[in-house]
Amino acid sequence: MNAEELKNFEVELDGEKLLLKQTGPMPEKAFAYLQKHIARLNKFKTIGWWHGARSVSFFDPPLPHPAGKRGLVDRLERVFIRARKPAAATLAITYDCQADCEHCSCSQNRRKERPLNTEQWKKIITETVDLGTTNVIFTGGEPLLHKDLCELISHVDEQKATTLMFTNGELLTEDRCKKLADAGLYSMFISLDCPDPAGHDRLRRREGLYAKIMENVDHAKRAGLLVGFSIYLTHQKHKNGELEQFMEIGKRAGVSEIIQFDAVPTGRLYGQMNILLSPEDREQIRQQTLKHYHEAKPEYPTLTSQSLVNSPKSMGCFGAFNQFYMTAYGDMCPCDFTPITFGNAVELGVEEVWRRMTTHPLWSKRFPDCRMQSADFRAQTVDCIPDDSPKPCSIEMVDEACGRPVINHSG
Repeated sequence: MNAEELKNFEVELDGEKLLLKQTGPMPEKAFAYLQKHIARLNKFKTIGWWHGARSVSFFDPPLPHPAGKRGLVDRLERVFIRARKPAAATLAITYDCQADCEHCSCSQNRRKERPLNTEQWKKIITETVDLGTTNVIFTGGEPLLHKDLCELISHVDEQKATTLMFTNGELLTEDRCKKLADAGLYSMFISLDCPDPAGHDRLRRREGLYAKIMENVDHAKRAGLLVGFSIYLTHQKHKNGELEQFMEIGKRAGVSEIIQFDAVPTGRLYGQMNILLSPEDREQIRQQTLKHYHEAKPEYPTLTSQSLVNSPKSMGCFGAFNQFYMTAYGDMCPCDFTPITFGNAVELGVEEVWRRMTTHPLWSKRFPDCRMQSADFRAQTVDCIPDDSPKPCSIEMVDEACGRPVINHSG
C-alpha cells in the first residue's frame, strides 16, 4: 500500500459535524475505515474549540486542524502499513513539586544528577514530533515549576501536534494561565485525588490545595484553555462510589473532561497489590463510562476511562504501542507506570530508543490489557527488579534478572 495515498483526504466542519472528502487516489479499505472513524467522532460530544477546530478529547488533536489530520494519517499508517508511531509522548520535564503525594508514581525516578536542560528538551521535542507524535504531554513533578515551560510549549509545532499538561493546579494564577494560552497550550488536566477537600489535601500533603484548584479552574477557562480533572481509582475508592462523585464535581466546576486512571502499584504504591481494581471493578467502571457516553448531558464533562480504553474491549495497553514516557533525565519507558527504561534519548536519540522498545519481544505486539495490572506480565518484568535497583531499571538488567537472553543492540 502506498503511504502517500493515505493522505488523499480532507476533513471539513459543518457546524459541529465533521465531513470527510477524498482528494485523490486512496485505498478503498482505508477510506472506508476513515469514514467509520469520522462517523464515530461525530457521535462524541463537543467539549471545546481550539483555533476553530472541534475537540472531543484532550488526547486527540481537534479536527479539522492540521494536527488532527496528521493524527488521522498516522492512524491509517498504523492500521494499513503497520507503522509503529507514538501518538502520545509524556515528558516529565521536572521532578520538583510543592506537593508530597502519598501515591506519587514518579518519586522512584528522582536522582541526584541534573535533569535535562531546556535546549536538550527542545531537541527531544523535535525528534518526538518528527517520529509521529501528535500529542505532547508535559508532566512532572509539577511542570509549572519549570522556568521555561512556556518556551517548551511554544517549541511544539502546533501544525503537527497539540500540547497537554498535567498539573496539581496550585500555581494557575490568572497571569500564568494567560501566558500558557499565549504559548499555545491546548489543554490541561488538574489532578483531583478525593471528592472530599480535606481528603484531597491529606493525600497531597498540601493544606488548602483543593480550594485553590477550584479557584484556579476559572482562571484557566477565562484564558481560553480547555480544563479537565485527572482522577484515579483504587478498589476501595471505587467501592466508595467516587467516580460519580467526581462527575458531579466536574459538572459544578464546569470542566470539559475527566480522565480516570486505574491505580497501579508503582512509585510509592509499589508492592501494594490490594489497590488494584478487580475485574468486576473495571467492568463496572466500563459500564459507568458507557452510560455517560450514551446519555451524554451538556452540563457534565466527558468521561475518558482507562478501565475502558486500555481494555480488550477497546485499544488495550498503550505502553510502547502508541505512547512512551520520558523521565526528567531522558530515560524512555513504555509508560508513566512502568519503571523500566530502554535507553536514554539524549545519548541514543528518541527514534533509536523507540525502536529498541517496540522490538523487544514483550512489547513488540499489542497487549490486550494494561500490562502493569497483569500479574503474569509483572512476574516477567517488574517483579524481577531488585529492591535496591535504581528506577527506572534498564531492560537489560530486567531481562537478566528474569533469566531471559539480553538483547545486543550494537548489531
